[in-house]
Amino acid sequence: MANTELESTKRTVKGLAWFAQIMTRNKRFAPLAPGWKGAMILLAALVCPIFFMQGYFLIGERGLGDYLTGVVLFMLAVALITGVLAGLLHWAKRMPTRYVWLALASFCLLIVSFIGPVQLMLATALSMVAAFSLLGAILFRWVTGAYRKAKTIAKVTAVSAALAAIAFIAVGGCWLASGGNAELAKPYRLKTMKPADRYPAAMENPAKPGPFAVKTLTYGSANSYRKEFNAKDSLVTRQVDGSAFVKNWSSIRTHTFGFGPEAMPLNGHVWYPDGAGPFPLVVIAHGNHVATEYSDVGYAYLGNLLASRGFIAVSIDENFLNTSPYDDLFMLNVLEKENPARGWLMLQHLKVWDGWNKAKGNPFYGKADMSRIALIGHSRGGEAVSVAAAYNRLSAYPENANIKFSYNFGIRSVVSIAGTDGQYKPAGQPTVLKDVNYLALQGSHDMDVSSFDGASQFSRIRYTGSGDYFKSSVYMHGANHGQFNTVWGRTDGAGLGNKLYNIAQLIPQEEQLQAAKVLISSFLEATLHEKKEYGAVFRDLGHAREWLPDTMYISNYWDSKTALVASFDEDADPGTTTLHGGRLVGEGLKEWKEEKVEMKFAPAEYGAVSLSWERAPGARLPSYTVVLPGGESGIRPNGAIVFSMADRDDKKKASGKNELVDLTIRVEDKNGSRAELPLSSAGSLLPMFEGKIVKWPFASALPIKEPVFQNFAFRLADFKKINPSFQPEQLQKIVFAFDKTDQGTVLIRDIGIRSGSE
Repeated sequence: MANTELESTKRTVKGLAWFAQIMTRNKRFAPLAPGWKGAMILLAALVCPIFFMQGYFLIGERGLGDYLTGVVLFMLAVALITGVLAGLLHWAKRMPTRYVWLALASFCLLIVSFIGPVQLMLATALSMVAAFSLLGAILFRWVTGAYRKAKTIAKVTAVSAALAAIAFIAVGGCWLASGGNAELAKPYRLKTMKPADRYPAAMENPAKPGPFAVKTLTYGSANSYRKEFNAKDSLVTRQVDGSAFVKNWSSIRTHTFGFGPEAMPLNGHVWYPDGAGPFPLVVIAHGNHVATEYSDVGYAYLGNLLASRGFIAVSIDENFLNTSPYDDLFMLNVLEKENPARGWLMLQHLKVWDGWNKAKGNPFYGKADMSRIALIGHSRGGEAVSVAAAYNRLSAYPENANIKFSYNFGIRSVVSIAGTDGQYKPAGQPTVLKDVNYLALQGSHDMDVSSFDGASQFSRIRYTGSGDYFKSSVYMHGANHGQFNTVWGRTDGAGLGNKLYNIAQLIPQEEQLQAAKVLISSFLEATLHEKKEYGAVFRDLGHAREWLPDTMYISNYWDSKTALVASFDEDADPGTTTLHGGRLVGEGLKEWKEEKVEMKFAPAEYGAVSLSWERAPGARLPSYTVVLPGGESGIRPNGAIVFSMADRDDKKKASGKNELVDLTIRVEDKNGSRAELPLSSAGSLLPMFEGKIVKWPFASALPIKEPVFQNFAFRLADFKKINPSFQPEQLQKIVFAFDKTDQGTVLIRDIGIRSGSE
């Protein structure tokens, strides 16, 4: 027994001595141990092709010379930076400096190659470095004979580790190559929730081509960087000085596009009706994308449809303001504060159209109705349209009042498609719009603008009481960011980073384009052609059930005919209404508080009242009461009570197995006469939709749901039918009685009284 212990001790000492020898002989310029050398070789052999592939996704369109130059220079920069870090880590003597250097460089290159959610970027890069290093070390040691005299246990351990690394790499490769896992159920599809017998067909499909033949042309500044804007029949525009609206425009960007910020071109694609006119003018602005993969051509599907239905549609070129990894030195020297320029350029295009409309001999002389203009924007363009609409009514540039504005065009309607919000704030203030029609579209599976940012701008649309306007938002399950643009498509990330996302849950692109056509065309028909019947689509999407893809939707609506009672944005007092003199009373509630609405990644800037209840036998019925101020109310018998509500139960899954929240809406007049209707009589309150935008098993690593408000309207005349003694014009109280669902949490905002029935 003693001899065995002695031999074991000797083997342990020899092992430690061998390990110490390996560690101490790895001087900076000494030969690497076979394992480390193998790790370096395989790591370099695998990471370099991956990065060259990602480099092609980002800058390959520029041509072979720029592609090789950009990729090699970036790799050299990473090598230099990580070499310094490796040198700093060399003191630890735990790994050879050259391996540490290469591992750090590989880690950085893999981070760039898999741009996406931070957690997944780090996990992907770290696991690939570890797996490739382990496999390379074992294989190299085996090939060079390092295991010939090793003990059996060492060989078995090495083989097992190699097989584990190979299995990990194979499984990881299959995981990256897959599209993810598809959604299993959509229990609240539009046609399921909106029965056909409630929506008699009364309108023509707005996505159907109209009666006009469509003509096309382009226009652009002379010697444009893109030939299509200087075609034989193209109209010529002047360049404009936008240097005050951007920062950090590099000389490399100037070389790429052939101009600096002081000479921005006005380029556009036009689709227009073959007719006498005048026709409403619609200007479309794309968002941020790789600058050399042109985004403006991705809205031809909208341009052709709108032109056939009697609109002049223009998709403008703002690609020179987009991300350009080559010009931006792979994000080390990016263009800054370009958001104001996006909106300002839209107004410069409108100035051109105003001039053409007045110029005899121009093809568009008298063709454009400059009193009926709509702006459509996607992504950053979705914020730019609000900036343009705000600038349109300002006297000067908020950041430099020496730059005077005098636009005042007839911008009636604004559409934000998956728009950003708050990237630019005029004079540090959120962008507020007044007396304009507004539509915000958003997908539950947006992998770029992952929270519904357009809802914030929706909350900042104000109506002064003059004119007939409305605002609406539509949240669509299964829609992503890019499929609204035919160039961008199903991938919202950059290159290989798309492999981290769960694109299997997306609806087909043709369905997402169909939804955009139906909603945008309906909106413009209602607000520019003044076909008011199409406004019904936004009060209740059931009117579009036969046109829209049959997925799940949540929509919201508000109009200028509605007097606001409570928005929950005005103060911190939970007992007061926005309307002076009103009161708010809660009874029997588990939770009652006013708060900023918590979206996926941050609180929104708009507020709501959060009401939570849990009914118990014998306890007081949970309720929430809005008490209107006394005096002359101005409420009409044919008016309606309206409000927006969202289910806030984040433990509920949209699987169809959970009970939908229902409650009672009760009204009471000044004489005490009451009437009530269930919430479900006006529509079902849908749960929060799950948008698992990254693949399993990381789907829950990011937030997957957020509260989206849907509108409800109850006609006062319907309450009077239930109780003829109820007097709508004497309305005093609106009660939300939580008597139908045992427990739950809801958010309520924008309670109001609408004058006149629809």
